[in-house]
Amino acid sequence: HDELIMVIGYTFANYNMGNYPPGRDSHDTNLYRACQIFQDDSLHPKDQLAQFLVDVHNSVGIHTHDEGNMQCFNMTSQLPSGNNATITAGDWSGVGNGRNGQMWDFQTCDLLVEQIGFGLDSMFPPRTWTMEWMNEHCHTRFGILPSPQKLVEDWGIDDVVRAGATKILFTNGLNDGWSVGGIQHDLSDSILALNFESGAHHSDLSGVGPSSRDTPDIKRGFEQITEILRQWLNDVELGKHHDKTQDILFADK
Repeated sequence: HDELIMVIGYTFANYNMGNYPPGRDSHDTNLYRACQIFQDDSLHPKDQLAQFLVDVHNSVGIHTHDEGNMQCFNMTSQLPSGNNATITAGDWSGVGNGRNGQMWDFQTCDLLVEQIGFGLDSMFPPRTWTMEWMNEHCHTRFGILPSPQKLVEDWGIDDVVRAGATKILFTNGLNDGWSVGGIQHDLSDSILALNFESGAHHSDLSGVGPSSRDTPDIKRGFEQITEILRQWLNDVELGKHHDKTQDILFADK
C-alpha cells in the first residue's frame, strides 16, 4: 500500500516539475491529464487509479477509459537498481528507476538528505518522514548513514556570503514545488536570484533557448541570464577580481 501511494505521490511531483508552460496549453501537460482522471466522477476510484497507472506506464496522454485497452502495471518497473532496492527511497519525491535511481538514492542517503513527507494538508494519505527511517533505509541499502550536516560543516553552505562565495546565479521557476527551498532573493551584489512566475523545473535551461513556446518571463530571463554571465566573464577576463580562478555557478530550481 505504502509503495503504491509513493508511486502516485512522486508521479504527481514529477508532473508538477514539468508543468510548463501553464495557462492556455496546460491541457496538454501530464499534470492536467492526471488531475482529470481523479476528478472524473464517472469512474470508480479503482478505475481512476488503474487509468492513472497505465498512463504512467505508457508515458503518453490519456485517450480512453475503455478497459479493453488497459494493461497491467508492473510495480518493479519503478525500482532503482542495486541490492535491497525499494520504491520508497532516499528522496520521497522520487529517485527514479534503474541505474539513475540508484545513484540519486545514494546521494540522498549520503550528503543531500531531503526531509520530504506527506502532511495532513496534502491530497495523499499522511506519512511522516523520520531520520530513524532514513538511517535504517540507507544502512540496509548502502551500508552507510546519512550526513545531513556535512556540507554545512565542510563548505559553509548555510552562509555562502560568509564563506566567501561570489558569482552565483540562482533561478527559480515558481510553479516548481522545489522552488520553496530555493534562494529567492539576492544575497550580495554577485550572488543573485531570478524568479519566474510561470516557470517550472529548469524551464530557463531549454536547449533551444527562448522560443515561441516560452512565457514572457522566461524569455526575459534568458536575456537577463545572458547579460549577467557576460558581465561576470568580462570581469574575470579584465582581472577586476583578486582571485581570477573563481568559478561562476548557475544554480537552477
